[in-house]
Amino acid sequence: MKTVIIAAGCGSRLKEKHDGVPKSLMKINGERIIDDIIGKVHRSGINDIVLVTGYNHEMMKAGLTNYSGTDIRIVFVHNTEWEKANGISVLKAEKAIHEDEEFILLMSDHLFQQRMLETVIHTPIEKDEALLAVDFKIDDIPDLDDGMKVQCNRIDGVLYKIRLFGKQLKSYNGIDCGIFKFNHSFFSILKKSIVDQKDSLSDACNLLSINRKMKAVDIGDSLWIDIDTPEMLAFDERIQKII
Repeated sequence: MKTVIIAAGCGSRLKEKHDGVPKSLMKINGERIIDDIIGKVHRSGINDIVLVTGYNHEMMKAGLTNYSGTDIRIVFVHNTEWEKANGISVLKAEKAIHEDEEFILLMSDHLFQQRMLETVIHTPIEKDEALLAVDFKIDDIPDLDDGMKVQCNRIDGVLYKIRLFGKQLKSYNGIDCGIFKFNHSFFSILKKSIVDQKDSLSDACNLLSINRKMKAVDIGDSLWIDIDTPEMLAFDERIQKII
C-alpha cells in the first residue's frame, strides 16, 4: 500500500505566517507539519509515499531530502494546475499507483493522531468502494463552518455509508477528517467528475455516495485539526495532544 499526500496549494489564508514557504513545511511546536504526517505514515507500516506538489514545488522537493538513506521512499509528482480544485492533484498521482493497489490519501495540512490513520488502513473495502475517516463529535470541531460536512447512515458498529458531501450542507452528522482509503478504480470516478466540470475531491466522492460505495469509519475520541487559517494555530492544547 502507498500513501498519497496532496501538498500542491499555496496556503493563501496562512500567507502572513509562512511567508511564501509551502504550508506543509511550516513548523508547529518545533516540527514541520509534513514531517509529523510522514512519520505517522511510516510508523503505520507504509514506506512508499507519493507527494503531489504544486506551489513552490522546487522548495517543497528540496525540503524533503532529509529522508534520503531511510526506508521511506518518496515519489514527487508535480501538478502544474495546482491553483485548480484538489481533485486535479489527486488525479496527478494515478500513474504512481498500481491498478490492483489500494492507497491512503492524506492532506498536507491536516494533523491527526496515529490511531486514526491505522483505523483507516486496517478497515477493509471492496474493489469499487472507498473509505473516509469521519468525526461525529460535531461540538468539538474547531472550525465547523469551514469543515466538509457529511450525511451518514450507520451500517454496523463504527462503519457508516455516506449519503452526501458538502461544506454548505444544512443537515449533516459528521465532518470529513481528510484521511481516505481508495482503490485505483477511484481515478476513473475522478475523471468522470472532472469531465463534468466538477473537479474537487468531494465532487468525486459524491459520485461514489450516490451509488452507495462511499463508506465512513468513526474516529471515536481521536483528535485532528486542519491547519488552514491563522486561527487554527491558536488551538495549542489540541495540537499538543495530536503531534
